[in-house]
Amino acid sequence: MRLSVSVLALGAVILSGCGGSSGGSDSSGDPGADTRYSANIRYTDYGVPHITAGDYGSLGYGIGYDHAQNNLCTLSEQLVKLKGEKSRYFGAGEGSGNLLTDVGYKALDYPAQARELFSSLSDQSRELLTGYAAGFNRSLSERQGPDDYPTPCRGAEWVDSISAEDLLAYQLDLAGLASSRNFLSAMAAAQPPQSIAPLLQVELDPTQVLTSEGIGSNGWALGKDRVEGASSLLLGNPHFPWDGELRFYQNHLTIPGELDVTGVTMIGLPAVVIGFNEHLGWTHTVSQSKRFTLYQLTLDENDPTRYLYDGEYRDMTRKMVTVEVKRPDGSLVEHTQPVYFSHFGPMVNLGSMSPTLGWSKNSAITFRDANAGNTRMLDQWLAMGKADSRQAFVGSFGQHQGIPWVNTLMIDKEGTANYIDATQVPRLSPAAEQYWRAASQSPQLAPLWQDGAGSVLLPGDSSDFAWVDTGLTKTPGLVPFAEAPRQTRTDYLFNANSSHWLSNADNPLEGYSILYGPEKTIRSTRTRYNAQLISDNSGSGLAGADSRFSLDELKTVMTHNGSLFGGDWKNQLTQRCTNYSSVNLDGSPFDLTAACQALVNWDGTYNTGSTGAHLMREFLAAFRVSGHRSLDDALFATGFDAAMPVVTPSGLVPIDAADSQNDPVLMALAAAAQRLGDAGVALDAPLGSVQYVLKAEGQQALPISGGYSFEGVFNMAETTTSSRSTSDLANTLTGAPVPGSLLFALDENGNGSDELAYRINYGSSFVMALEYSDEGPRADMFLSYSQGHDPEGEHFSDQTTLYSDLQWRPVLFSEDEVAAAVVRTIDLEE
Repeated sequence: MRLSVSVLALGAVILSGCGGSSGGSDSSGDPGADTRYSANIRYTDYGVPHITAGDYGSLGYGIGYDHAQNNLCTLSEQLVKLKGEKSRYFGAGEGSGNLLTDVGYKALDYPAQARELFSSLSDQSRELLTGYAAGFNRSLSERQGPDDYPTPCRGAEWVDSISAEDLLAYQLDLAGLASSRNFLSAMAAAQPPQSIAPLLQVELDPTQVLTSEGIGSNGWALGKDRVEGASSLLLGNPHFPWDGELRFYQNHLTIPGELDVTGVTMIGLPAVVIGFNEHLGWTHTVSQSKRFTLYQLTLDENDPTRYLYDGEYRDMTRKMVTVEVKRPDGSLVEHTQPVYFSHFGPMVNLGSMSPTLGWSKNSAITFRDANAGNTRMLDQWLAMGKADSRQAFVGSFGQHQGIPWVNTLMIDKEGTANYIDATQVPRLSPAAEQYWRAASQSPQLAPLWQDGAGSVLLPGDSSDFAWVDTGLTKTPGLVPFAEAPRQTRTDYLFNANSSHWLSNADNPLEGYSILYGPEKTIRSTRTRYNAQLISDNSGSGLAGADSRFSLDELKTVMTHNGSLFGGDWKNQLTQRCTNYSSVNLDGSPFDLTAACQALVNWDGTYNTGSTGAHLMREFLAAFRVSGHRSLDDALFATGFDAAMPVVTPSGLVPIDAADSQNDPVLMALAAAAQRLGDAGVALDAPLGSVQYVLKAEGQQALPISGGYSFEGVFNMAETTTSSRSTSDLANTLTGAPVPGSLLFALDENGNGSDELAYRINYGSSFVMALEYSDEGPRADMFLSYSQGHDPEGEHFSDQTTLYSDLQWRPVLFSEDEVAAAVVRTIDLEE
């Protein structure tokens, strides 16, 4: 094998061996000998690789080598996890967390699935994965042992070489991100009722199990009728975790004459999942569609492992799994237990969220996953990246049927805007659909449905509720692409994680399966704010007097940091607290003067310098509800109107002047002010003084703009921890009160601290503003958490500093742009 590295002065245009097909020298160094892989990597500022190769295997080789060079630990840890070996290396974990997920992964056995399914992949996918594994292993072999690993895994015994089948196994796991992965612990805890204690107890986070909370996005596509100086514009704003495996990684991938696409991917996935090529660009938002259905089984009263189906009892399948667990003294002990399956799929115990969802003598819960066995994601994203027209792009969804859980917003250089929900969605019979439309509104099941943000629970005793196979889908029982919601326009389309219905405020999409999400129902506060911004034709909005967005105006959608409640609604609130400056709080009068003045002075935005924004946040948090509506209807003067979904609910609920001392609105404001005061946080503190990211111990805290989704913002910045992200849905299911405060004592690892703050670890991640014009594509971007995962690495926080200042940087795509900015080149051959 051969590797040559050239470190170049910024702006120099020097290429050494620009990829191409086989040639050069083999590992022995003999000139002219055939090589298996040949790739060229040119790095530009911020550690961005531009990888060129002559074939898919070599491209995968370059990608795998780069990923291992820069983020070795991230993929290695995930492979340990999906092999069910976290307990072996890290112990059972707090609350047996590692052991629970190990049992779940062992039961699903993705490695075995991958070995079985690998031969069914396309030639391109097999070559990419095989090349990636070889490149990854090449990079690993060049390190001088475990002490030379990056910081997160330095000295670790669990870092090992990988195979192409390992990569496929990981992609099967990613496909189940919004379905099977959420149920791993519940699978381990699902045991039939018995006289002895269950093998493993589990406290589940319902917002992670039953909804897609924790992954979200905004996406805008603007066609030629709503843009100026361009033919089309795209704004991508995925909301993803700022740590862990789901961080996006920027790369530019080229096979001359075959593929030229730039954007972001995830470690372990050799493709671009959000980005653009010469002809079109796209972004994704997490779809509200349902990727699984829960089934409630009726059990044999004499045997809780037998269940009724179509008038006959069936036996559950029992699979014994064994997990090695590391003890505190370093020795290993085996934990063996059964995991149960119905013909639908794994059994799950959700009893910690609601007794009715547990495994009792008469009833148990199982589920079926629409993304089970989805090996098509890589081919899907490759086809999208290669598409040279709208027709080819859209056609790829029907051909590959690989998109797992995201909507797609796309623009092309011809000036069209496009929305597609091509996710994997179960197809129910009309009778089953009608059943769920009614059942989801019942007092028993409405908390599970969550206005469409939650889950579907169907009777499991009859094939009437089974998925209907049309013969038109690669996975039997799913909705064919021809029946999926999609729209092409020349004005605009958008999505902010509500269902397909309001993709264009004036031309809703209607008549689709309820499993794509509800229609003619209340939208989230963030969706309504998106809709108001993008549909504004007043001449006084962010698009300017002509109501057509330029690229610079589009970028202000992200950076202006406005909110749904920062204008007239705030004025109504401050008028109330000005008129009624005292209120009862815990049986004593509370003077609202200081709190009211802080909100009067608030500029209505969530910029780092905005004062009083955190007071509005803490106030609104008192009215949070579980469900897609975000805030309690009782807060508003006018309720939801399906004829005016963008602007309703609206207004502040009127005060009862005769009992102003007990006004719920003013009492909530007083409670918010008191909480902040007790925490030592000034009511008029700049947001950036209490909202920031701390990338690693000893590094400087960086102020971060943005807000929580329920605040009705575009730019999201949130603190997510297992200690409190469960609150809304869990309390709805159990009837417990919902805590109001979002201000938590956390250190940089999400653990306890003496300092109260909003320490951001989730929200706007990769942000891209893209235009197509006569000069071709042009894009600017943020990568909020930076490219590298190693605190000691050069590119661990450089882009986070840019993001803190809301300083955009260009996406380099054309050959001239890239060549002029190269700072380092690597030629790889094997």
